[in-house]
Amino acid sequence: MLNAANKKFPDPPATLHFIGLKGVAMTALAEILQGQGYTIVGSDTAEVFPTDQVLKNLNIHCAPGFAAENIGPSIAAIVYSTAYTRDHIERREAQGRGLPEWSYPEVVGFLMTMYTHSIAVAGSHGKTTTTAMLSRMLEEGGLDPTAIVGSTVINWGRNARLGASPWFVLEADEYQNKFQYYAPRHLIITNIDYDHPDYFPDIESYQKVFIDFAAKLPADGTLIIWGEEPLKSQLRANCSSKFITYGEGENNDWRLVDVAIADDTSFKVTKNGNHYGDFTIPAAGFHYALNALGAMVMAEVAGVGQKAIALALKNFRGTARRLEYRGEFNNAIIIDDYAHHPTEIKATIKALRAGHPGKRLWCVWQAHTFSRTAAFLEDFARALDGADQVILPPIYASAREKGGEVNNQIMASAVNSLSSNKAQAVSSIEEAADVLRGVLKDGDVVVTMGAGDVWRAAEMIMN
Repeated sequence: MLNAANKKFPDPPATLHFIGLKGVAMTALAEILQGQGYTIVGSDTAEVFPTDQVLKNLNIHCAPGFAAENIGPSIAAIVYSTAYTRDHIERREAQGRGLPEWSYPEVVGFLMTMYTHSIAVAGSHGKTTTTAMLSRMLEEGGLDPTAIVGSTVINWGRNARLGASPWFVLEADEYQNKFQYYAPRHLIITNIDYDHPDYFPDIESYQKVFIDFAAKLPADGTLIIWGEEPLKSQLRANCSSKFITYGEGENNDWRLVDVAIADDTSFKVTKNGNHYGDFTIPAAGFHYALNALGAMVMAEVAGVGQKAIALALKNFRGTARRLEYRGEFNNAIIIDDYAHHPTEIKATIKALRAGHPGKRLWCVWQAHTFSRTAAFLEDFARALDGADQVILPPIYASAREKGGEVNNQIMASAVNSLSSNKAQAVSSIEEAADVLRGVLKDGDVVVTMGAGDVWRAAEMIMN
């Protein structure tokens, strides 16, 4: 099937072993390959993941924990998450047996070459929702896309879709420069906001991967970019493809006009100065309108009509962990969100304020990685200051980190230096849930936020 660096990816119905199977991207890739005829097995830590139910529905076995014996005799190749290095116990076993190893981005990059109409959605923020909206628009427009999204698309109940057309949509993550493996025909860049300081030593190195990515687009491709992006001119200068901007500003090719936010978000759109249509999304937040606009531009380039785009947005049920309504406790509303960067936290709090005006807002925020927390400590404090009360469980470390000098007590102190007694550090997610169960009252709004397992707090509060 796939060939590179003197290794061959086996043809179906071969059995593939996924190391780090529970990651959302790995689960999506597993579903796509299973749909193409492969047998998928894998392994991951024993802790509960949001993808557990997806794997159960797909009847894909995931061994609880890593061990050499997980690499059974039927395994033809290894697909591994980039979180796991060559000295991982299962990778060492595969190497000893001469099994070919493929990283997640390597396999996805080769999958992309099989589709004549490939689209990557990149950016520091908003790419999951934009990818999901675009995939739904293409689906509604009858283009039957294959798609990999970074979170469960609630309309689908999963985060992947296997189509039978030449259209392929990928949420493209910049971390560890996965862009180097991808060569899409079309690219959406939602924004470029410095992140992942554990990999990118400075903002210039971070920006460079986006610039290089856009420069790879073919002349018959399309670069669609948020028009207020400071790197817009540099990206355009290094790109030979068609160039389209979107946003609020008057100089954009596609513009948001008259955005109204209540229980839902409605807005008008102009294209090259002319009215294009009126749209409504059943979710509150300006960022939903902006993400929808970026997806809309690409859908129109693909040939999807305005009515299909409007219907896809009207029926869009969101993605898991993106302002996801989870339930209620003592008539307080419980919401879960993936926000793990200061810009995302601000956007989430702004959306909740707009959708729930006058309500007391509690934020349970779990920092993700020590390196990011230390690098953006003051920015995080300013962002969290937008909530009325803040509860901070311990930092969720990545597989690549052992610890760091910053902790949740330091984070609480940083928030309280702006607003006295607003933030408190707790010893666990369980304690965070216990605190809230004792103080929540009618009319309160709670949001659990972070890229780790803070989502468990929402379930604990209600149960």
